[in-house]
Amino acid sequence: MTSNYIWRGLYCGGPSLQVDATIGYAGFFANMWWNVGATDWTFSAFNPELDLMIGFSRWGLNINYLYCFYFDHYPDGTPTRFFDFKNHPRGGGGTTGEWRVIYNRPVYTNKRGWTTSVNGLCAVRTFSRDGYYAEASRLEGEKEWKRAYSTYIEVGVDQTWGQDWSLAARLGITPAKSIYTFYKGDFAVALVGLKLNKGWVLGDEAMRREARGAVSDRGVKRAGRLDAFVHVMLQPWQVNKDNLILPISEAGGQKLNMAVGLRWSI
Repeated sequence: MTSNYIWRGLYCGGPSLQVDATIGYAGFFANMWWNVGATDWTFSAFNPELDLMIGFSRWGLNINYLYCFYFDHYPDGTPTRFFDFKNHPRGGGGTTGEWRVIYNRPVYTNKRGWTTSVNGLCAVRTFSRDGYYAEASRLEGEKEWKRAYSTYIEVGVDQTWGQDWSLAARLGITPAKSIYTFYKGDFAVALVGLKLNKGWVLGDEAMRREARGAVSDRGVKRAGRLDAFVHVMLQPWQVNKDNLILPISEAGGQKLNMAVGLRWSI
């Protein structure tokens, strides 16, 4: 549960409930992530979203493909279709997908168990809801619809203190015209972010399994974990005193965003 849905420096919605589940084997995995919430704190509309992901993770490297479906409508009023790979304008319905390469590796751990990790992310959109009109050279005044292949590159550092506290710092850029600048600019710093997390283990339960007629210990099964977080994101691209903080009804264009929330995981 989060007070705001914020993503890569962008405000994507207000109070939201988000659920995800992952299955994996030998490094291969599949993930489903679901969001339902209000578009803002005025609760004028809702913005459900379903993300499906498949990938491979090993040695700190994660390569995956993400498919996003939005329960919205095309400009003619018809509902968005699953697996629509056509290139639509932003806000014009359709779905999105992107290839992502993620790297995360601990670089230092002290005797107290405090760990510092470095990580990186490169994401490239491959279809739909990711285009813009560009001036064409054939005829004066003619415009050509182009696919943007919006690219996002992020580097970060994570600091954890045991199982209880963690602090994540992120810096994200976009190297060319993209959704992160609403297709109005080229290279831009898209995100400066901090996320503070406090976790609690809810309880342990001994797992036992029969092996060849005998009962043997098989480690510990955690009953669950509760995390509370504060997440602050600043999108520095074209920031000024007028758009740093906006009224609730105009929150989609706000440059400084914050979310507080709770997460329960098993």
